[in-house]
Amino acid sequence: MANDYRSLPDGPVLCEACIQAGQEVEMQPHPVLPPEAEKHAESENTELQSYRCPECEGLEIFRVD
Repeated sequence: MANDYRSLPDGPVLCEACIQAGQEVEMQPHPVLPPEAEKHAESENTELQSYRCPECEGLEIFRVD
């Protein structure tokens, strides 16, 4: 089943998990995509970018439009 990655926001990328916990933490670009995201990017011929939260270490993948 293919994932439907949301578009990369124009502004800062904020961590959804930290926002729900009451903090506003900006995520940082992460150089490595998880294997399933790499596979999706190749099969759909799209560019994906991963971001990691420095606070909770959460990882989110976005589609680069």
